[in-house]
Amino acid sequence: MADVTLSDGREITFDLTRISLREYRAIFDNAQPQTEEDATLAKVCGMTVDEYLDLSYLEWRRLMTAFFEAARKPLASPN
Repeated sequence: MADVTLSDGREITFDLTRISLREYRAIFDNAQPQTEEDATLAKVCGMTVDEYLDLSYLEWRRLMTAFFEAARKPLASPN
């Protein structure tokens, strides 16, 4: 089941196994370059960086809200 369905119908399912603990922690590091953060978040969403950056602001907010909810409870059962 998708974590987020975009307005164009694409279904995004987060794969938290694709990023390391180091990459996850770096998301919260203000010293990390934005390009690296974008690459990490695109990877966990199964998107290219260009696809990620081309999201509308509202879709990006929905996506990030769902991502951080999933990241807070990575072992929660989807059922």
